[in-house]
Amino acid sequence: MLKIIEYCLYGLVGFIVLLTILVSCIKAAKRRKEKKDQASREVDGVVIKRNVRYSEDATIVDTDGEQNVSYVKDDIILSPRKMVTVSAKGDLKPGKWTVLSAYGNEDTFNIRIGLYVKEYKHGQEIILAEGDEICPTSTTIILR
Repeated sequence: MLKIIEYCLYGLVGFIVLLTILVSCIKAAKRRKEKKDQASREVDGVVIKRNVRYSEDATIVDTDGEQNVSYVKDDIILSPRKMVTVSAKGDLKPGKWTVLSAYGNEDTFNIRIGLYVKEYKHGQEIILAEGDEICPTSTTIILR
């Protein structure tokens, strides 16, 4: 009788080991499949530096005339209703900037420069002087 119990325990331990190996293999296969799916969804020409995604393609309109929303290295993102002052010592330096929509579905948007709000189009150039204050009024924009 003691031998039967011993064999049953060996069988139970073996079954648990096989079950553990099977579950581990299934989980590993799922992880490999998820990584493969994620890699297939990634866009070509994207570089990640310090947890920020940059696009190598800096064109603002693609070959079909559609907006090409991209974020390249020296771009500045401006959030709605947050004033930023133009300064030679700051991130936003005086000079000529191209205003881009941060979203592909917006052709026009409003920006406050100084005291006045004006409508701008995706790809339009603006000139900012030292001390100017700029603020998008309703949507996030990119300055390139």
